[in-house]
Amino acid sequence: MILKDFKQSASRFLSSASLFALIGCGQLDAEPTPAPEAGGPSVESNATSQALSTISYRSSSTATGKAITSLSITKPAGSVQGDVLLARITNRNNVAAVATPPAGWTLLRSDQSASQLKSWVFYKVAGSAEPASYAFGIDLASNIAGSISAFSGVDTTNPIDTQSGQKNGLTSAFNTPAITTTSANGVAVWFGSQIWAGSACPASPIVPPTGFTEAFETCLLSTSTGVIFNAAYMDLGAAGAQPAFNGSSPYAETNTAQVVALRPANAPTCTVGDTYSSTYTTVGTVASTAIVEPSGLAASRLTPGVIYVHNEDTTAVVAISTTNASTLGTFNVAGVTPADWEDVATGPCPAGKCIFMGDIGRNSANFPTPPSTFAVYRIPEPNIGAGQTSGSLTAEKFPFQYPDSPKDAETIMVHPTTGDIYVITKSSTGASKVYKFPTPLPAPDTLSTLVFVSNLQLPTTTDPNFSYATSGAIHPCANRFLLRTYRVVYEFRAPTGGAFETAFAATPVTLTDTVEGQGEAIEYEANGASYFTMSESPSPFRLKRVTRQ
Repeated sequence: MILKDFKQSASRFLSSASLFALIGCGQLDAEPTPAPEAGGPSVESNATSQALSTISYRSSSTATGKAITSLSITKPAGSVQGDVLLARITNRNNVAAVATPPAGWTLLRSDQSASQLKSWVFYKVAGSAEPASYAFGIDLASNIAGSISAFSGVDTTNPIDTQSGQKNGLTSAFNTPAITTTSANGVAVWFGSQIWAGSACPASPIVPPTGFTEAFETCLLSTSTGVIFNAAYMDLGAAGAQPAFNGSSPYAETNTAQVVALRPANAPTCTVGDTYSSTYTTVGTVASTAIVEPSGLAASRLTPGVIYVHNEDTTAVVAISTTNASTLGTFNVAGVTPADWEDVATGPCPAGKCIFMGDIGRNSANFPTPPSTFAVYRIPEPNIGAGQTSGSLTAEKFPFQYPDSPKDAETIMVHPTTGDIYVITKSSTGASKVYKFPTPLPAPDTLSTLVFVSNLQLPTTTDPNFSYATSGAIHPCANRFLLRTYRVVYEFRAPTGGAFETAFAATPVTLTDTVEGQGEAIEYEANGASYFTMSESPSPFRLKRVTRQ
């Protein structure tokens, strides 16, 4: 299909004009912008005042093959260093297959039907010496349709703002779950694939969502196992909740539809806001049998769309999707016997990005002996996007003691830029205490004495389940933190311009109730656009999400 340059330019103009009109009319809240800590990330409000570069579509290339285990797709015409490339691979009738990207590509997501269609989306930032083509492998010979689309003006450090997708069975509707973006002036890229058994490509096989410009529409011909597939894109205006981007076709057949929101260059990596949705959504149910007593959540800092969940008294760590809670990786921490693993966090470390596991509780049957023996384990994150989805993880142990007396605790938090490790104690009266590891962090296996930071008083009722601190998380912008109890979620906000630790003196703000009888896990989305919770009981364990508005 011939792309319409005028339509594309007009679309960009309208997106920007609409954003400025909303700000000028007061329809977008211009929240105050806290000053970042030295060396910390930039902090932007929902209505960002920073000028963002415009993302431009460059070109696409497509390829198909029958009964193959490798599909070669040429580099999109005109693509240069710094462009972001999105690859999308669809196969027919071998949904158990695993697609392997070339070196340098990262898996974003895969969606599949029961037996007929499976689609993967990968991305990479183009380097200075890209090959003329890319070979995507698959372990089961299949009919495969693939494409690569190139975009300029994308943030090369954090190109993916958010993404979603799903399969749609025996329908002409190509529906994708709604997304929430954190950066203004991004671009949504939409993909659709549908089974096809015609002897020729139909004239108009797939209709993209309203407002999208079609990048290409084509097909893999086979009278029994063909595929029609399509990609389209649209400029987005203000950050925030986006509508469900739904396409269609003339045919009621199984299809997959996926959408990826690209973040423009110069966009902030995290955003803050004080207003959350008054309702929660259930993202999905944890299917992994390795999770029997979930006690913490931690968003991956390495792989977009991944959140870790762990057990209280086993070394299982499961990576699940923030879109539907499907299992993306299952791991075991080697050489460790947990006493009472109560919480998990992610943050910076010498290896790059690490998981921090808190062996800090005292209520387990395996409580520490002697009772003053506690530890935090630091574990390099697995590279799930590069195919590391199982196996053993290696941990470094950081034992600690309190400066006063042994305590029960279920909350650890790791500062997203400094790497400081905080421990918050648990009290039936809500009188928690905050401690942190000394800086610099002593060498592994060296006993540390924690440093007292602050007293922390939670609201109390006659029911102590409202006062026990069971999990916490520092916002990726590092100006606030979440603290939950079995029944309530609180946010503590530093004053504008205040350092992170001033948040400990703030009055807690009660956030949306996610209705959990034994809530023991909470985490912000990696960019701050929402928070996730999970209850330790009852099973099945459900990942819940509250979006920021």
